[in-house]
Amino acid sequence: MRSIGDMAQALVLRNRNVQIRQQIDRLGLELSTGVVADKARHLSGDLTALAAMDRSLSVLDGFRIATTEAAQTTGVMQTTLGAIQTRTEDVSVTLLQTDIMVSESLRSTVAKDALSALTSVMSDLNRTTSGRSLFGGTATDRAPLGTSDTLIADLRGLLAGETTLADIEAQLDAWFDTPGGGFETQTYQGSTTNLAPLQLGPSERAALDVRADDQVFRDMIRGLALAAMSDDDILDFDQGLRAEMLASAGNQLLQTQVPLTELRAGLGALEARIEETVTRNAAETTATRLARLDLIAVDPYETATQLENAQLQLESLYTVTARAARLSFTEYMR
Repeated sequence: MRSIGDMAQALVLRNRNVQIRQQIDRLGLELSTGVVADKARHLSGDLTALAAMDRSLSVLDGFRIATTEAAQTTGVMQTTLGAIQTRTEDVSVTLLQTDIMVSESLRSTVAKDALSALTSVMSDLNRTTSGRSLFGGTATDRAPLGTSDTLIADLRGLLAGETTLADIEAQLDAWFDTPGGGFETQTYQGSTTNLAPLQLGPSERAALDVRADDQVFRDMIRGLALAAMSDDDILDFDQGLRAEMLASAGNQLLQTQVPLTELRAGLGALEARIEETVTRNAAETTATRLARLDLIAVDPYETATQLENAQLQLESLYTVTARAARLSFTEYMR
């Protein structure tokens, strides 16, 4: 300092003030965040491991979003299928009791209950989550099934003039089961292609392949429609045929319960896999974050000590600057 002039001394003091302030800012940031401010310098320029960890965390975050979506979708599917099974079980039990019913009004009530169940089941299979259809395959932008009113109107024209249960069931079988038949061309409006499996982890995928045109749902809708059509005023079937239709519909619905239970069991197993994947991904994320922190973490006690020393240096610099500003011949003569 003695070898430079007054103007140069002021510049040196000002530069030193800036340096100490920057050091204080850096140390304060490191103390508050727990990581170094200059990662490249801390790691001697070798950022390979840090970049790999950052990439792993980014990938795991993508998997977290996928597993959250898959868990929500399968949960809604399971709830929907549970409601459908409960509804059809109740209806099937009632339909199987129509053989002992002697009152036509009771049979008419049972048929109306079947029509209500048909509407409910088709509405459930049209359910959406996050604005996307659940049971329509890749056609997530629209409802996979038409309305029950449209279905009844189509079947009314199909069954007009039929007088035996065998003929009625043959017509319904052709409508629901024939490739390119009425169900596939008029009732089902979704896609015949399943959604692509969701990638839940590096080697874990979830296939959501339940569609409204699966055989179990075709059989279920057919049974409910058969029961509902027995009381159709336009078709006006005779009492004996109505009783046969209700009993047959009850048997058909009863037979759908086992495959529906198996479908729900498979969905439940998928839910368990998703939950296991969520736990595994969370553990991997935590481990990676801890390893990353070990690379770039700062010692809080050492950092606090450096910060205190820098503050003392700044205070000392202020003192030196103040005294240097008063050094003049006039001040000395006083």
